[in-house]
Amino acid sequence: MPEIPQPPSAAPEAEKPAPPVLPEWAEHIRSSFISSAAVQFLIHGVTDLVPLNGEYLSVRQFLYRAFCRGKKVVFYDISEGFHYPGPEHEVVFRRFLDVFLTRNPDFRQVSLLAPQHALPVLEEFLLMHNGAVAVIEYGEKVVPQKEHRFMSFDEKQALTTLQRWASDPRLLRKNNAVFLVAHTLAEVHEELYSGTSRVEVVEVPLPDEAERLKYISYLLTTPEAEFPDTRTDQSSEASPKPLRLRLEMEPAVLAKATNGLSYVQIANMLRRARQSGERVGHGMVTRWKRRSIEAELGELVEFVQPEVGLEALAGMDQQKDLLLRVAQAMREGHRRVVPQGIMLLGPPGCGKTFCMECFAHDCGIPFLRLGNIFSRYVGATEANLEKLLHCLNALSPVFVFIDEFDQSYGRRVTSEGDSGVSRRVFAMFNAYLSDSSRQGRVLIGAASNRPDLIDPSTLRAGRFDLKIPFFLPDDATRSQILEVTYRTLRIDHRIEDFAGPAQATRGYSGADLRELVLQSFRLATFEGRRRVMQRDLDAAVADYIPPVRSDPEMVRFMELLAVSGTTSKRLLSPEHQALIDSGRLQAEIDDLRQRVSQRGATM
Repeated sequence: MPEIPQPPSAAPEAEKPAPPVLPEWAEHIRSSFISSAAVQFLIHGVTDLVPLNGEYLSVRQFLYRAFCRGKKVVFYDISEGFHYPGPEHEVVFRRFLDVFLTRNPDFRQVSLLAPQHALPVLEEFLLMHNGAVAVIEYGEKVVPQKEHRFMSFDEKQALTTLQRWASDPRLLRKNNAVFLVAHTLAEVHEELYSGTSRVEVVEVPLPDEAERLKYISYLLTTPEAEFPDTRTDQSSEASPKPLRLRLEMEPAVLAKATNGLSYVQIANMLRRARQSGERVGHGMVTRWKRRSIEAELGELVEFVQPEVGLEALAGMDQQKDLLLRVAQAMREGHRRVVPQGIMLLGPPGCGKTFCMECFAHDCGIPFLRLGNIFSRYVGATEANLEKLLHCLNALSPVFVFIDEFDQSYGRRVTSEGDSGVSRRVFAMFNAYLSDSSRQGRVLIGAASNRPDLIDPSTLRAGRFDLKIPFFLPDDATRSQILEVTYRTLRIDHRIEDFAGPAQATRGYSGADLRELVLQSFRLATFEGRRRVMQRDLDAAVADYIPPVRSDPEMVRFMELLAVSGTTSKRLLSPEHQALIDSGRLQAEIDDLRQRVSQRGATM
């Protein structure tokens, strides 16, 4: 009997391709959509490329490749109007648009670039199709942050439309999604993402060290037509082909040095080096980083390169010892023992700012001096602060210093006189101060001569852990300051007596003493000498008039405020410790406050 043929065995199922490896923020979007937690996503902080499966894509390309394959997709912004990731998507949308315009002939007479006309079209597209995605770019231009009284009807309508989409169950049932892409969250109307909104807010961070290393390695292996051959320049003579991009550091070191830079900025830096022939070393990276930070943040920060450490600070030995220990912890990566913030307290002219620069030098990290973030334009202040905090996180480790803190961030404002801007900035900054995830990475330093004007919630432990007092120098400290200043400024001198000038300058600040040193140098130079003699310093002391005569009672008031705010008794003199132990400190502060106020001094 012939053998009965057996049915062919079932062919093995084709293996499904592995899902793409997504950045953490994109994985959050995926899980939120799969779990039906959200259908509308507000993505902010986007100014860079995004990695996907070994490629680096624009945000538009990434959203399509990561989330929109097999769906019907349309992009929109107020400049290009409707556009598409491919011809098949354009065919689908134009076919829909023809039907829509037939049903709504009034829309033939208007510009579909305008949000008030484009959003109804997008809504109808989403409701008519299953598996549809709308990507709205430059979302801050569609629903800008404004007070309601300044919003036009069209802007209010656009805001309401997007809010309604976020909670529309029909979009969820149809497996549809909306991506709203913005540069800065604070520039988008806050009602869109308020606590009651169902819009999922997603921040895209700048790349960390591991991600930068991957990108640098990617650039160094990119074909020459796109990014020419690159090797570490160890022996150019041994290579028959001249190096077109010369690295003075290994890629891992370069990745560490480029913290705070985006993928685009790193690529631009290397392309510039390739064109100019300049070696890519620490000096070039520092200059490029400084230029990039200033271009991104404008006048919000000043990038300072300290040249001396705490050894250049005369006197205040206990304070210096404490700061040196913190700097050592920063250098060695002991993040848990680094304070959240450092507040220097004391009268003007005590060297608080100079001390912070020296401290940053000893930490070996960038030093940024924070400027004025407040703007007269609605939403701009919050946007400035958001950009600043975003940049600080990416720059870590970094030290940022805020002078006259009581005049900028430290006051809680209860009125709505500035439409609540000061209140929101206060809340945003306080939340950042207490964020434990930045401990040992972003160190905040501040200085104030009036800590009594700072809100107590800002000064609590967990925000400013260390509060260090600074006082006007005594005779011995003034003598040290004069001697150290000559050495720091590299001024040759033959001065043997610093005690006499020190006694003659009681009440002088460190800045005044520095000016005396410079004046003595001028006197010597004008007489044709390169070396400063004792008579030059004595003449400068006799001639100099401090710009601001110290008010003894006001100075005493500020010193006692610094004593009352400090977190360590060992930083105080025996006299100040006795005031605390006896309970007389607050009584003397209250008495000085009343006396100074009665004679009209600025309080």
